[in-house]
Amino acid sequence: MSDRWQSCEARILELLADQATFGLSADEQEELRALLAIMPDFDRDCMHRMAATIHLASVGKAPEPLPPSLQQRIRARAFHA
Repeated sequence: MSDRWQSCEARILELLADQATFGLSADEQEELRALLAIMPDFDRDCMHRMAATIHLASVGKAPEPLPPSLQQRIRARAFHA
């Protein structure tokens, strides 16, 4: 991998981490859009998943189960998707 691609990838990761934690300015959003256009196969959701994983790990207890009515709605939509 070239230095240019590594630097592009590093900047995408930095912007995605910022986006997942506290949001991006309009300029940063445009920069991210441009970088992702250069690397369209990049996993855009990786930092959101990482932030969610860290949050769940820091809670220290198992999450409460979803209410049965919400579970049913999710299942119904999953089968119709």
